[in-house]
Amino acid sequence: MAHAIDVSEKLNLTAIALGCLTRKELCAAFFQINPNTVLSLQNCYNWLGGRSTPRSFSFYEDWALVLDLDEGPHFIMTSTLAAFAERVAAKMNLPDAMLASFGDTRHRSSEVESRQELVKGQNASWLTKALLQGSYLALSLAWAPTARGRLLQGALHLATSDEGKLQADYLETILGRKVLFEGHGQEQGHTAQLTLTCQANATTFFMALHLPILPGNLGAGIFAGNTVYDSASTPAACPILFIRNHALSREEVEAGMDYLDASAEALARLLEGLGYGRDPTLAAENALLDLLTQPPDIPLITLQREALTHAATLVDKRHLDAQ
Repeated sequence: MAHAIDVSEKLNLTAIALGCLTRKELCAAFFQINPNTVLSLQNCYNWLGGRSTPRSFSFYEDWALVLDLDEGPHFIMTSTLAAFAERVAAKMNLPDAMLASFGDTRHRSSEVESRQELVKGQNASWLTKALLQGSYLALSLAWAPTARGRLLQGALHLATSDEGKLQADYLETILGRKVLFEGHGQEQGHTAQLTLTCQANATTFFMALHLPILPGNLGAGIFAGNTVYDSASTPAACPILFIRNHALSREEVEAGMDYLDASAEALARLLEGLGYGRDPTLAAENALLDLLTQPPDIPLITLQREALTHAATLVDKRHLDAQ
């Protein structure tokens, strides 16, 4: 059998591409393809850690089916990490930030150099926080009494510090004034938590987020705090959506922040501007509105992942159709 190259790094990237946050989930993906797969939990532990290398060609056959790669098992086994990463990224439509966390292997020719960069990041929550990185347009319900029933556009930028912490800059235009929220947080499995400080009045706000569903165009969570320009400082909370920006500069997203009618037509214009094209059925727009609005007879504010998955699928399809 030909010599296998960079198996541990390729498996890590495969886990990210499939949205697997644990070894158990990765093994389950292979089991669905082949109930007799050799990717047991113990083998997964050894192969991800580079402690040993698979010796069965059937494993690479399962791997090709899991990723649905036309190049087949021999390509997975013998390709350079750069070639494998580029192919998987194209197949799965991965955000650039995710490959950047893998040392930007698309532009490396040295396997040794790639491996040295990658080892530093291994076992860091499978590098899933990279899925959060990027520029987003944020949407939430307006808290101001004068804008009740409308949506508020914001600009959210997420990055990872050199220490591996998730950093956030969130900008809103509230009653005609730009208000910046800055802070940091951490990713935990399928969720992330951010603690933000409002620069207008030094108060603390909180975001509890679901990780975006691959390829990472739509994320969502709950935004909570006290109203900024309110003498009573009324506590408030609402769902918040963040839609990945594919077409505008960060400055253009920030310049367009304002209150917005809670209508599918208004959201259609936003999606088109962000690079998601148009759909006469407005299916994605209506799904987004359903996520943002809470039934009046339910006092608990929640955000169901099933509803988010449905909306994300529609948004992802829009982006693919618009390319």
